[in-house]
Amino acid sequence: MAHKLLDITPTPQVLVALTRTPIKPLDALSELIDNAIDSFRSAQTAGEASPVRQVLIDVPGPAEVNRGEGLIRVRDTGPGLTEEQIADAMRAGFSDKNHYDTLGLFGMGFNIATGKLGRVTRVISARRADHHAIQVVLDLPRLIEEKAFEVTAEQVEKPQGLEHGTVVEIRGWWPEGDANSGFVRDLAKMPKKRLRDSVGRRYATLLKSKSADAVRISVNGTRCEPYEHCVWDALRFVEHASYGKIPARIEFDEIVDRSRRCLNDGADFGASDVCPRCRGSESREVPQRVRGWVGIQRFDDANQYGIDLIRNGRTIRADEKSAFFDYADEDTGRLEREYPMDQQYGRIVGEVHLDQVPVDFQKQDFQRNTPEWQAAMKFLRGGALQPSRREGDERNDSPVSRLFQGYRRVRNIGRGHMYMGQFNAAKGKAERVSRDLEREYYDNFLNRIPGYYDDTKWWELVETANEPPIEELPECPDCGFQNSHDAEYCASGCGHVFDGRACVNEDCHQQIPRSAVSCNFCGTSQLPEVESPWSCAFCETGNKAGAERCRTCGSAEGAPHPADPDALASVSETQPALSASHLSITLVNGKSTDPLDITVHAVHRPITAVYGQATVPLITTSKPGRLTVYIDLTHASFTGMGIRPEYLIATEAAQYLHALHANLRGRYGHTIASLTTALLKEGWGDSIAVNPDTVRSDIRELFTTIRDRVVDAPHAEDFYDNLNEPQQQSMAEAMIKSGVELSELKRLKGAGGYLRFCDRDTLAAFFNRYPSGWFDGKVWRDPWPKESEAGAIVARKLQDELQMKYLRCLEDCASYLRYEQPERLLIVRARAAADFLNDRLS
Repeated sequence: MAHKLLDITPTPQVLVALTRTPIKPLDALSELIDNAIDSFRSAQTAGEASPVRQVLIDVPGPAEVNRGEGLIRVRDTGPGLTEEQIADAMRAGFSDKNHYDTLGLFGMGFNIATGKLGRVTRVISARRADHHAIQVVLDLPRLIEEKAFEVTAEQVEKPQGLEHGTVVEIRGWWPEGDANSGFVRDLAKMPKKRLRDSVGRRYATLLKSKSADAVRISVNGTRCEPYEHCVWDALRFVEHASYGKIPARIEFDEIVDRSRRCLNDGADFGASDVCPRCRGSESREVPQRVRGWVGIQRFDDANQYGIDLIRNGRTIRADEKSAFFDYADEDTGRLEREYPMDQQYGRIVGEVHLDQVPVDFQKQDFQRNTPEWQAAMKFLRGGALQPSRREGDERNDSPVSRLFQGYRRVRNIGRGHMYMGQFNAAKGKAERVSRDLEREYYDNFLNRIPGYYDDTKWWELVETANEPPIEELPECPDCGFQNSHDAEYCASGCGHVFDGRACVNEDCHQQIPRSAVSCNFCGTSQLPEVESPWSCAFCETGNKAGAERCRTCGSAEGAPHPADPDALASVSETQPALSASHLSITLVNGKSTDPLDITVHAVHRPITAVYGQATVPLITTSKPGRLTVYIDLTHASFTGMGIRPEYLIATEAAQYLHALHANLRGRYGHTIASLTTALLKEGWGDSIAVNPDTVRSDIRELFTTIRDRVVDAPHAEDFYDNLNEPQQQSMAEAMIKSGVELSELKRLKGAGGYLRFCDRDTLAAFFNRYPSGWFDGKVWRDPWPKESEAGAIVARKLQDELQMKYLRCLEDCASYLRYEQPERLLIVRARAAADFLNDRLS
């Protein structure tokens, strides 16, 4: 039988087919960064480590790409490549023998990445020992036309500045209509700060490394800063009944298994002496090392938690949750979330290096069915986290399990569960700090402010969470000395009497302390001549004759009840703003009530109505046509709960009128609530209604919130160049007033932080120029209309309407602050605009 060899060499169309692989623009750029990093590792392995390990990236802007101009360039300072190494890099399907120490998948990854971005790729590589560089151009359209898998490697003069290293340049963008036409545009229109942040997140461990494997990466001349987790110091800990002291950060470097791997294709030899795939005998022992740390974030979040899984310096999985916090039910196979437990917010984070665990060819995930993955998870997580899922006394001492046992709950605010809080005087207990304060602390961490970058300031909110604030003591109006609340006279000796009475000697009649047994002016005894047992007016305890003070509460004999109107009148002053005269409202029977006068006195000490019980906010006495109210404006009802004094005063008056008109009980509308509402409107309508100062304060607070949220908004860096001279002058003055050095302006410009010092009109101008970045939860929760959902024409019209609506509100609020005494219509309009914007904050 005759035999004939058939040529099954693929056509160059295969390379085009590879470019249809679904990846993200950042993934394509990362492939080229990976290959650069691998060149550093190869040089180090060969004993030729690069003194400076840099990857320099240039990405064009959207305008250049739309014109068909510009190029993407990725340059490294590695040792450079030979002609054979360049050919291997461009050969689809080629894979290096070393599967465990490198990031790049030369061939497939390189062809997919470069082909997705553009049609023409040029590689220039120079080695220190050579006097020339090697240049290879991969032109996909020309390869298809010539139907050949051949490219030319030519020796060229070393480009200026390229003594050694490799440059990859991509150009020739795919035309409109091609499946890849929008790919490079998505990369180009990505704000450069966000691109740098994304690269800094993905390669964080290499960027912040202090050892020989450290790498510096820059995008368009600006260095990428590494992402840093905001975690508690390793010295912080909680105590657990079963697990003892559990630190807030657990570090590890453990070999969990070893395997013998083929040097040719990486296959596991197992118990055999030859490779099960290629039948080769060359192998190396690969220790399966798991190293890194897991710890507790200083704040909890609905999304920003989980453990970063890293392979050779690149984060493959950021904030991984399922592998560590989900449990597969043995009966149904269904995944059930074990953490978080009490709420939907988590705080377990970490950075774990799994250099020997294989990944899929797109580097989106690890291969989770491999022995390497299983061994790593057994060490990191163990089995079930919740004790109820484990059998008998089985114990899980894995790093993640220990953190779960010590920090899974956040009910015990303070040191108990290492959770920040503040004492709420109204509730008498600690409660978690506000999300706004948490965000402020985190912004300070990102800006590396001492005390916030380290956890000193954060820890203060843990340690003091359950400590009530220091009680404010009343000051003497004569000398300013602070005295206890029960002091009858000033302890400084100035002679001022807080709680006194007139001397019994009618010729003297001076004010003396209520408990005084003799007058310090005339010497007259204040004790009655006939001594007899007496009952305390405060606690009603019976006391023996001759006892000067109550044996239970310590009140002086003859002293009135501390809530008695006479006693309160001597330590109070009238509050005209809270008082009301000739109040009259219409009842449900159509008749008007008789005029009612309400006189309010502010008491300078707490009001205790019942001995041994909590203080009350006010005491009311009534006479026909008159109410007298004694109120403690420092009571927790007003300072902690936010209740306005006018509401409680009106409620007291409503109680009085409701009882006075008992014949109307049972009639619809004759309720305490209805009467209170009518009284508030009649007596205090102006004071509780909107006023210019309230509106002005709310608008200033609104712009403060907006400044905090737009700092890292898209195009913040680009907008700086559009500031006119008055806007720049206003910003500079605000920075100086805030104590910020003008030398910080360059850093603030790159991070968008300069917006915190821009005036309100400038913020409105920023919104008008770049409105899209303010929506979809960045500042406003409303979605920005998208062409993909509504079509280009409809989407543009909706965008214009949405932009104009928000812009008018912003301008109304900004212009309102320029009026010292605005007219009523302006107040109402500004109030409505501020309420609209506040209601739509994300």
